[in-house]
Amino acid sequence: MNEIIDVKFKMLWNTPVCVAVGGRFTSRVNGPEDAIHFLSVRWPSERGSYYVKAKEKCLAAISHRATLDAAREAFVMACLEARLIQDDRYVW
Repeated sequence: MNEIIDVKFKMLWNTPVCVAVGGRFTSRVNGPEDAIHFLSVRWPSERGSYYVKAKEKCLAAISHRATLDAAREAFVMACLEARLIQDDRYVW
């Protein structure tokens, strides 16, 4: 009965961010962990100032040093800067 069960809780945004590349829907980003993966693996080669801020805010949200809303806002701003969101319906 002294067994430890490792449970990982995934942090999710209230509303996911749907990222579009080339005007086509390509990925649904549900929270800061998904955003970090997208920023690290699927992001275009051009990385602006919002890219850095988004990565920092998402990492901070995971470690409870920033709110989920702040992380989402930073990710959305990075996506807008990189032109990965071309329509408001993908954001809100």
